[in-house]
Amino acid sequence: MFLDEVSFLAIFLEGLKIIGMIFLLLTLVDGSDKYPFLAGTRWNMIMIGFVFMLIGFAFDWSDEFINYKASPVLNTLEIIIEEVGLIGGLFFVTFGFKSWFRFMSRFLGISSSRREN
Repeated sequence: MFLDEVSFLAIFLEGLKIIGMIFLLLTLVDGSDKYPFLAGTRWNMIMIGFVFMLIGFAFDWSDEFINYKASPVLNTLEIIIEEVGLIGGLFFVTFGFKSWFRFMSRFLGISSSRREN
């Protein structure tokens, strides 16, 4: 079930990704608590996207010491969860920020710098 050879450098570096993502999520949650009028469905999409990415990073990290390739079912499940988490999270973050920037520009009364013909 566990790997025979473990790369401690890979475990450390991928663990840093997870810790960084956790701090990012805590910062977003703190920001939404301090400024609830700026948070909403758009902000929730951004946070959901980062949670998905955190799950993808966690599965990416766990394959450094768990041998998912021992079972074809576990290997497929791990790949699906990791990739859906990373790709799905990226889409949620992208669409969340896209709509959040539009909301912020209306909220602040700022017009787009691009000319719309």
